[in-house]
Amino acid sequence: MTILASTWLALAVLLCAAAWFAKRRVIGISLPVAVTIAALAVYIPTGSARFTKPPPGDYAVVGADIQVNVAIYVLLKEGSNPPVFYKLPYSNSQADKLQQAMDGEGGVKATVGDEGGVSFDGPPPVTGAEPKTPEVPALTIP
Repeated sequence: MTILASTWLALAVLLCAAAWFAKRRVIGISLPVAVTIAALAVYIPTGSARFTKPPPGDYAVVGADIQVNVAIYVLLKEGSNPPVFYKLPYSNSQADKLQQAMDGEGGVKATVGDEGGVSFDGPPPVTGAEPKTPEVPALTIP
């Protein structure tokens, strides 16, 4: 994250220097917009988790990483769009729901509500079949 901030700061200083030497009011007025665009241009391609909440909708969970008392990192895919990496706030209940959904064999579904709440759902965990009976050898040698 330090490299990201340093890169953006260097780009912002470079844009400020260009505006200073140009001595045009249009450049000075548009400088905040240019610095914001530079921040987005540096931030988006890094693969860092988005700090915003996912938009409302139904998603497939491609991958997840639960870091206790820190955050829940999820890779969400909506329809045919490419997956997007999000950082969700950590709570024990959310982490338990996600872990239970991931324990099943099928895909995990995530539903994001209009208020930003996320619910996870998946097939129940595999419970295993009946215990097998041991095989009896056809021949025994005394």
